[in-house]
Amino acid sequence: MKNICRFLSVCLFMTTLSHAQSTSPVAQQILPLLHQQRLAANAHDTDAFLHTYLHDDSLVFLIDGRVIRGFDALHQQQLKWWKDGKSDVVYTERAKPEIVTLDSQTALVTEQFTGRRTGPDGKPTSGDFVVTTIWHKLPGGWRVTYGHESWTR
Repeated sequence: MKNICRFLSVCLFMTTLSHAQSTSPVAQQILPLLHQQRLAANAHDTDAFLHTYLHDDSLVFLIDGRVIRGFDALHQQQLKWWKDGKSDVVYTERAKPEIVTLDSQTALVTEQFTGRRTGPDGKPTSGDFVVTTIWHKLPGGWRVTYGHESWTR
């Protein structure tokens, strides 16, 4: 009887673990896009990075107490942040992305990163940050419609 109980406990644990690690259909669609974003971010390729963002005036992005409205404004700001592709910042993931499916067309994504770069004084500097985005499935595919970035320095 004890062996059966142990076996059932192990089976229950493994089933729970596999469900916890399984990925929703929405997450399966968004994860490759996040991977593309990370590659583009480390290449400092603004156009490729923002490809998955909504390309119109309703896009909203918040950072450092500032609200950036519209794709064009965010695109121009991203070019400045990455020094027109000449930045040396390297982003590393601190945790796997958390993707919460709100409905079949909407997801909330939270990502944790560390950014390392050369500071203005020529010395290495780093900071941890979190990016939270809302993704909507539109006729052109999944797009970020709202984002917030928060840094600790």
